[in-house]
Amino acid sequence: YSPPPGTLAGEQSVQFSVSNWLTIAAFHGQMFSYQRFLSDTRAIRVAAGLYLDLNKNDLDVEYEGGAVSGSADLSTWDHNGTLKVQMVFYRGDGPIRFFWGAGPKVTYTDIHSESVDYSPYGDELSFIYFTNDADVWGLGVQGFAGVEWFISDMFSLHAEYGVSGMYTFRDEVGQRVYSHDSDSNRRISTTIRSPEFDSDGVRFGLSARF
Repeated sequence: YSPPPGTLAGEQSVQFSVSNWLTIAAFHGQMFSYQRFLSDTRAIRVAAGLYLDLNKNDLDVEYEGGAVSGSADLSTWDHNGTLKVQMVFYRGDGPIRFFWGAGPKVTYTDIHSESVDYSPYGDELSFIYFTNDADVWGLGVQGFAGVEWFISDMFSLHAEYGVSGMYTFRDEVGQRVYSHDSDSNRRISTTIRSPEFDSDGVRFGLSARF
């Protein structure tokens, strides 16, 4: 199937990745990937994702047959979001067309972890409580190139290779609190600024147009 000239403008599609055994999943690793043709040779693509992971841990410890015991409610989470906006340019007029594109990429990650170490201290428990919090922002550009096969007026298959250049801002705070030695309490703040350049590998996808 070869789209007739002038028919792609205004067409929209939702994109999915095609992995092993033709498994359908989110394209670009995101919850949502949408593309709209502005003309036969230009399109805009928006991909957004959100990942939420929260774990609760109820810790109970006993020493000396239960004569000394303690408990703690601990939490760990890892939340992150991603937004990409990309321009896509097509070349060719047959069923298989070459494309390339680029656009900005923004990521944010919020990480929290906590733990506690207990030990006997006379007829009670001593503990060291640890926490670690990190906020990570990523700003950069993602570029890609690939081919798309229009197999019908509603579906197409595509493969693309991408690279990303990102600048990461990471602010991290770690704390250590001693129950019986407050003079040893510590709070350490770390700030990291780092450029990153990575290959995104090859992705295979399916577009459902409407």
